[in-house]
Amino acid sequence: MINRFFVFLTSLLSITACSSVRPVYPSPAVSGKNAAYNIELTINGEKNRNIVLAGYAGADMYPVDTLATDGNGKVRFSGVKPLVPGMYTIISGKKNIFDFLISDTVNQRLVISTTKDRYLETLSFKNSPENETFTAYSRFIVKKQKREKELIDNAKNGNSPDTEIESMTGQADMMEFEIKAKFPGSLLESVAPAMNPAHPKKSEILRIPAGERQAYIDDFYRKHYWDKLTLTDKRMKNTPMLVSSIDRYFDNIVSQIPDSIIRAVDFVLSKAAGDSSMTKFLTGYIFDKYLHLIDGSSDVYVMGMENLVVYIIDNYYLAGKVNIDDEKFLKEITDYANKNRETLIGKQAKELKMETISGGAESLYDIDSPYVLLCFFDALCSHCKKEIPAVYKIFQKYKNRGLAGFCVYTYSDRKEWMEFVSRHQLTDWINVWDPANDNDFRIAYSIYSVPKIYVLDRNKKIIGRGLESESLARLLNSLIK
Repeated sequence: MINRFFVFLTSLLSITACSSVRPVYPSPAVSGKNAAYNIELTINGEKNRNIVLAGYAGADMYPVDTLATDGNGKVRFSGVKPLVPGMYTIISGKKNIFDFLISDTVNQRLVISTTKDRYLETLSFKNSPENETFTAYSRFIVKKQKREKELIDNAKNGNSPDTEIESMTGQADMMEFEIKAKFPGSLLESVAPAMNPAHPKKSEILRIPAGERQAYIDDFYRKHYWDKLTLTDKRMKNTPMLVSSIDRYFDNIVSQIPDSIIRAVDFVLSKAAGDSSMTKFLTGYIFDKYLHLIDGSSDVYVMGMENLVVYIIDNYYLAGKVNIDDEKFLKEITDYANKNRETLIGKQAKELKMETISGGAESLYDIDSPYVLLCFFDALCSHCKKEIPAVYKIFQKYKNRGLAGFCVYTYSDRKEWMEFVSRHQLTDWINVWDPANDNDFRIAYSIYSVPKIYVLDRNKKIIGRGLESESLARLLNSLIK
């Protein structure tokens, strides 16, 4: 039984491009008792080359120091202040060539050696059993993930990868068990499970009917993904492992609908409850992760994610569960929540009674159709000139299949409005305006830019928002069969 979850696991320890780290001016070397940290590094075959010592802040890296190796490939990093506990990396050129751990502020004297182009294979440490074990474990995990990919690819030919995968997973479990026994309280104890997430046993899977096994595996990960992972070790913020685990969980395990993600957010943050710094870090990371899907910084708009963002604002930031020391940020998220709270998916749409082109009046709530397309536009808006005709074309496809249209012109130039309607022949839906703003529609429907398109159900509950023509077509196709 091939486990789809293996496809999600990619090595954090393979050599990757590292363009986000900028070289810095080297710090003066410190020797003797004044050195809080001292890292003596030899890279055989890497002479007279700039080497960067960098630390991790989540998935990002920041430079600590830059020094050049001597003619023997040796370099020594040292400083009067201890390094912040976390994961660090050595960078040569544009590649981070290996990672290592700093578990505390006391034991920061390392002697490291490796060989050019065989960095991980030849990496060794003196004075750091934790990093020796971390290196051995990393080598095995890299080998394991590479082999799993080969086995899964070969399974297309009918070969079963289960036995070998199960054996390698068992070895990883045993190594992790030994790490917990030998290095209690170390950073490695927290890092190791992130490299080897919880997994169902083959014997358990085989008890399930063949047609239900994948559903069982998916359900296992939803329920047990966090069983081994800790969210209370502050040092994990300074590794890429924590945010990688968060991304893997929310991207590949949680159903991609707002209600499911909201439940997952509550569950994850509950595991960090009582630790204010970890709660703040995790809340901020998840908040930013989904905010970029709706704030224009991503090419992808995911409908309904405003529900999730406003939920986090209301239930964590504004509820006082997360300390906010940035007044500008507080104002921005408060304004965002206030502007969007009443127009989220699932909310009851506000009544609109507006004047038609002919001078009569129409009420949104008088429309008796299974679905209502509600759009707001400006005749001079360049994007509206493209989108509204495309939206109207989609409307015509569904107008006799349960879809009504209520289209609001948002400005007060009657001639301009009539010319736009006539030019594009927008005559099959209800065209209305509100020049005196009697409905306060801009506030009621969060009209801060146009076009703004909603879909309502028969009871005028919002079931779609933030739509453009393509996403509107997909939504209506799923609703109206």
